Amino acid sequence: MATTDEFSKEMEQLKKDLNSLRADIGSLVTSVKDLAGKQGDRVADLVQDTEKQVLDQTKAAGESVEKYIEERPLTSALVAFGSGFVIGMLLSNKR
Repeated sequence: MATTDEFSKEMEQLKKDLNSLRADIGSLVTSVKDLAGKQGDRVADLVQDTEKQVLDQTKAAGESVEKYIEERPLTSALVAFGSGFVIGMLLSNKR
């Protein structure tokens, strides 16, 4: 049968093991937090880069449309009028 001394030693070892486990879990949680923070920063950078690309493409498209309108004002006016007329007819829906 186990003596009180042996039982006390086993309890002390269990306490040490539990404290070690707590420390390991704490450092694991810290590592996961750091990794999540880094990934969040990467996502934020990607979003900023994508936003810049979209703005650049939108600006280029706007300049292209502006150039087309300046080069062909009559054609542009007729296309705008025709588009407005067709959309108006579709939306009025008088039957």
